[in-house]
Amino acid sequence: MADYKFIKNCDIYTPLKTFKKGGILIEGEKIAKVGSFKESEIPDETQIYNFQNHLAVPGFIDIHVHGGAGIDFTDSSPESMTEALRTHLQNGTTSLLPTIETASHKQILQTIRNFTPSKREIRELPHILGLNLEGPYISKEKRGAQLKKFIRKPSVAEMKEYIEASKKNIKVVTLAPEIEGALDFIHFLRDQEIIPSAGHTNARYLETEKAVKSGIRHATHLFNAMRGFFHRAPGATGCLLLKDEVSAEIIADGFHLHPLTLHLIERVKPLGKIILVTDATKFYGIKKEPSYDEEGRLFGSSTPLNEAVKNMIQFTGLSFEETLRTVTSNPAKILKMEHKKGHLKKDRDADIVILDKELRVRKVFLKGKIVPTGKNINF
Repeated sequence: MADYKFIKNCDIYTPLKTFKKGGILIEGEKIAKVGSFKESEIPDETQIYNFQNHLAVPGFIDIHVHGGAGIDFTDSSPESMTEALRTHLQNGTTSLLPTIETASHKQILQTIRNFTPSKREIRELPHILGLNLEGPYISKEKRGAQLKKFIRKPSVAEMKEYIEASKKNIKVVTLAPEIEGALDFIHFLRDQEIIPSAGHTNARYLETEKAVKSGIRHATHLFNAMRGFFHRAPGATGCLLLKDEVSAEIIADGFHLHPLTLHLIERVKPLGKIILVTDATKFYGIKKEPSYDEEGRLFGSSTPLNEAVKNMIQFTGLSFEETLRTVTSNPAKILKMEHKKGHLKKDRDADIVILDKELRVRKVFLKGKIVPTGKNINF
């Protein structure tokens, strides 16, 4: 017998369409219909949820996340990762890419294996859509808080080991385009259907442009940990900002980027290419203040995506509907997951977040099932 749920009386943002006081019919793990309903369209024995004065949006997708709840994915066991993943779910992130920073070959390999499908199919946790490797093929000068001793030149042989260990589930790899062997490595990643991302780079404009022509299609936390924009030398930042074919991660926590920088990005970069990310560290879910390493360098963030959306609206003047795309349909598109994620639409996964008018997360549906968030309210 089919399991039906019906969400009603809320403002629905698909995010490409808006339905005021609309409804969402869930059948099992999938969305059956979104929009206006007649009473006759609701099957018998359907569980009804009345979310009056609330918003229903697609589950958030975070493509750059290192941990949370005191847990760093690169230093943890599969069991301890569970709490970090659950913390992200509590804040509305229903899908993500666990991100592995620069480390030894052995440590990266073990972390990848910790996230292989056989070890990560746990109910009531966000869907892991693949893995994101932030290094180790980056610039020593622009390494940020990453460990210098583990930075190395691109190695196809090493990457093949990582791809095999992940069961071909690596989605994004960050590298510095200016380092030796980078351009050939970019071609290799493209052949493997992995997104090459420019980041932690000291590349000049022309070096970056050559990398874009070779296949760079993404920018890791644009402006941060890369050669900056100067009026006579626009650098990697200027190139990645101007190239429309390049999508760009943005950390909109109010610390990594000045509000006017966010506004500049929104004015220059096509909206469909802007991706809000948390770049969450182990302190996500524990504190909201920025974190600094021993040398005083800002690293990672503790700001959840719903708050990043609020910041982006406040700082740029974008509408809620426009900004919502940056955490739902936009990341789904670059990951080629639009057929499952990022939209409230028939036959998509029933990953739904209920927000109040202040954009606080109130309930989360994961493939049609309500999951405990610690923030649920009764309706």
